[in-house]
Amino acid sequence: MASESGDALKRIFGNTGFLIAGRATNAICSFLYIAWAVRALGLSRFGVLMLVTTFGTAISTATHLQSWQPLLHYGTEPFTNGRRAQFSRVLAFCVRADYLSGGVGWLVGTLGVALFGTAMGWPAADQGAAMVYMTTIAFMNFSWSAGVFRLCNTFWLNMLVDLSGTLVRTVGSGLGFMYHMGLDYYLLVWSMTQLAMFTTSTLLGLLQLRLAGGIRFNPFARLAEGDAPGIWRFTLSTSGNHVLSSVFNQFGTLLVGGLLGPADAAVYRVSRQIGEGIAKPAQLMVPALYPEFIRLRDKQDWYGIKRVTVQLFLTIGGFSIALMGVAMLMGNILLTWMLHVHWHGGRHLIMLMLGSAVLGLGIVPLEPLLTVIGQVSRVLRARIIVTLTYLPLVYGMTRLWRLEGAAAAGVVAGLIMFGICLRPVLAWFGQMAPGRAPLPPATVETQGGESGTRT
Repeated sequence: MASESGDALKRIFGNTGFLIAGRATNAICSFLYIAWAVRALGLSRFGVLMLVTTFGTAISTATHLQSWQPLLHYGTEPFTNGRRAQFSRVLAFCVRADYLSGGVGWLVGTLGVALFGTAMGWPAADQGAAMVYMTTIAFMNFSWSAGVFRLCNTFWLNMLVDLSGTLVRTVGSGLGFMYHMGLDYYLLVWSMTQLAMFTTSTLLGLLQLRLAGGIRFNPFARLAEGDAPGIWRFTLSTSGNHVLSSVFNQFGTLLVGGLLGPADAAVYRVSRQIGEGIAKPAQLMVPALYPEFIRLRDKQDWYGIKRVTVQLFLTIGGFSIALMGVAMLMGNILLTWMLHVHWHGGRHLIMLMLGSAVLGLGIVPLEPLLTVIGQVSRVLRARIIVTLTYLPLVYGMTRLWRLEGAAAAGVVAGLIMFGICLRPVLAWFGQMAPGRAPLPPATVETQGGESGTRT
């Protein structure tokens, strides 16, 4: 059992390493393309760019069905045991879910710009370009291919997908800076970034299916009875949790923009990006955790799950201490360099943003574990409570203490979320894996050379 959990940890850290490589490259390049965009547009116009793209991302996340989770949940067993027809039908359901949610997101985003663009602080002259940008939402969703990468243990392909988008955005932003391009051009660059990632992910997903045994599927194939009982309920529950998470992550920026204006929204968004970017390596464990928790669950290795969870908490704790030191030394320097202006109180703002991100790291092992053991409703309930608390809290604290108040509201919400998710996990461990794992029975040699078990 110990070797199983040890192997799981090795795969988790190994697969996370591939994800970190892609995201680290993007983080490094973001220091360039954000700085170039700020210099080309000016802080206020850059704030409008951030508000429009953040709104598009928020709508995409809010309407996106997380198809990779049902693909892993219902597709792992038929994929592993060679039942290609059943796996293909589950995969077809997940592909349809992606495209359906992308189309719905496009419509919702377009209506959102028309109805609420002015309330979110966007100049009327820019709302037409913002409405055109909402077409990007149609190809922001490619979860099914990410699920295929996780099933096939080819996490390094996610790195290629990230790199394709990073390359387009960095080169496009550099050209825009050189030739003094405007907001419409930069919206096009952000849109082409998503298109590049969508195309790369789709092609690599199809290629991986062929390499995995020539799996072909009809995207219109319907699920047979018994293929995936309860798949809609599971998909909506996991997606609902993700929707509420996006409210916490994205709508704070939009609310700050509506209350304080585009320039303050730009500072808030970039400082949040710095805080989350510093903490991103640990957050990237989440996609790698699901398949390992599923393997241990299928073997009923409850103590193995407990051992992996405790080891992850210890790793995240040490990592968080190091993060605070990095933020104190480098946070304000990065904020000043990226925005090309010195913002009073930048260090405090970065520390608050990082504090919120660190509390989010504590949820990294908890959310996948609760999902795998069939308690995803607990996560959804926690998100509902946090969202209902966060929105009025961030509104009131932003009006009172401006950017520092908005950042502090995120810390309070993160603390509430961590406490709510930790409680059912501790209760489950107390029931299924109390105390330490029992030692395996000792095997001794008998005089006749045969082995026996000592009782």
